[in-house]
Amino acid sequence: MENNNINNAAEAMSAAPAEAEKEVLREAVPKSSDVAVHDREKLSDRDVTAHTAAMWKYNPVPESPEPYPESINGFAFLEGFSVTAASVRGKKHKHDGSNRDDSFAFEIIDGMAVAAVSDGAGSKAFSRVGAKAACEAVIKYSKIRLEAIKRDFPDFRKNLGGDIGSAEFGKVCSQIAGMLRDSCAEAFAAVEAAAEKRSENPEFEAAVDRKPELKDFSCTLLAAAFIPVETKSGREYLTASIQVGDGMIAAVDENAEVKNALIILGDADSGSFAGETEFITSEQFRNPESLMSRTKVRRGRLTSFLMMTDGVADDYYPNNPQLLRLALDLKLNGIMPAAGTEDTVENTDTAVPEPVSYPWVNDGDVFYALQYAKNVLSETGLTLEDLWKNKALQKKASLPEFGIVHEKNRAEMLTVWLDNYVERGSFDDRTLLMINIEN
Repeated sequence: MENNNINNAAEAMSAAPAEAEKEVLREAVPKSSDVAVHDREKLSDRDVTAHTAAMWKYNPVPESPEPYPESINGFAFLEGFSVTAASVRGKKHKHDGSNRDDSFAFEIIDGMAVAAVSDGAGSKAFSRVGAKAACEAVIKYSKIRLEAIKRDFPDFRKNLGGDIGSAEFGKVCSQIAGMLRDSCAEAFAAVEAAAEKRSENPEFEAAVDRKPELKDFSCTLLAAAFIPVETKSGREYLTASIQVGDGMIAAVDENAEVKNALIILGDADSGSFAGETEFITSEQFRNPESLMSRTKVRRGRLTSFLMMTDGVADDYYPNNPQLLRLALDLKLNGIMPAAGTEDTVENTDTAVPEPVSYPWVNDGDVFYALQYAKNVLSETGLTLEDLWKNKALQKKASLPEFGIVHEKNRAEMLTVWLDNYVERGSFDDRTLLMINIEN
């Protein structure tokens, strides 16, 4: 294989890195008809990304109505669990000089957590405003509703830890699920109010050459409640979640066998046509009953609860089992805390690959070394299940074991990772919110 083929393709496509990745693959394969297909040398994902990573350009957040920052993050800790979240502007937004459209919000309330994640529709001018308004509305309403549930059901935490088949458990579960469904209706109203407020704003009118409409604020919505409960068999967690649009919600149990370690708790929606997604601003979501089938309630053991937009979820597809690889990536980069039992697999002599560095889109002279589970699997010949079970090897391959710590706090570490991990074909905003059980 001749490297000049790769370089020529890269130079020709410098204005469109997303297409350049496809072009690099085409140019790296000999075109001569006398070369059999099976004899053509294929580039690995790592080869492609290495040649296209530096082609992305950085343009700052534009001077537009309500510009949103490059990234946001947050962290909260309560005895027993923590919440860590971050949202970063995608490479395509940086390249084009457009806004980050994702958003999130969360709050710990009386030993419980409520959270929301939203992806603003990329084709809509003010979807970022809608995403933020929707997330904030979920938290605001959930706080009010939880107070009402505590008042009407003084023993609701005890009931949630009781017999799953009991009437008391069913009543309180119904209240929690109803809270989330109603919060989606509140989110619809909040996005609608945000649109109406800006409909007469000259800056917003100028941005789209007309009066802004509700569709300009379209966004997805993932909402969840996380409630620790005491059961006869010990501490468990009641999770209730709802999903409108793409993205993913999942629970991970590090102590379980790999076949039982991942529980998918959301269904990525599609609209009436292929490639289309649902938005919380669809008229049907004014009615909470339309959200019944989108609501999932679960009680059981877990070590992490994850909510993410499609900018992350699509990089780990198929989500089952690839979200376990996401959990491993978070652990290998020192972001997700160690949990569960000690390693029972003696395999610490296995050689592991060094972390990989690519240029940062914001500044090509800056490189962040990151560790990738798929590189570990490739170099060691192990399966996902092998690495999942081998905690000693996970530790050996992790960034801290190489003396690399990018930030002092977990929220900033998550921000760096989201902003810098490289996956072929991944250009969108990335938002991830995780709740981790703390030992």
